[in-house]
Amino acid sequence: MKLSSYRRLYDQDFDPEYKALIEQLGIIINTSFEELYDALGNKLTFSENLNATIMDVNVTVDSSGKPKNNTQFKLRSGQTTFEGIFAIAAKGSKDPSIIPSGGIFISAVKNNNNIIIENIKGLQVDIPYTIKVVALG
Repeated sequence: MKLSSYRRLYDQDFDPEYKALIEQLGIIINTSFEELYDALGNKLTFSENLNATIMDVNVTVDSSGKPKNNTQFKLRSGQTTFEGIFAIAAKGSKDPSIIPSGGIFISAVKNNNNIIIENIKGLQVDIPYTIKVVALG
């Protein structure tokens, strides 16, 4: 659905007795509505608008999917909840031409303000990867 154009509030559109009120409210309403309309016009981003942490994680997994290295990171400032985690990109750390052949499933837990990745399915064993993850709040 495409947003239709919006109509600003102008004091000339109202009876003279409401002019002062519309001038005051118009500034607040018009400015706020412009920001909302602009944001809904394909300008929302994960990093600025959603309760989420986006992080690059370097990891190598064993045959069970358990990370061989420390795979923990802090949630961004202000994010206090953790609902789950998913990968949005993955490539070999040493050889970027290496990519997963299927989907990646990540299991993780929250400990205080840290996310600890416990298992990752979908990566080749003993290949170091850099995975860009989104931890949703």
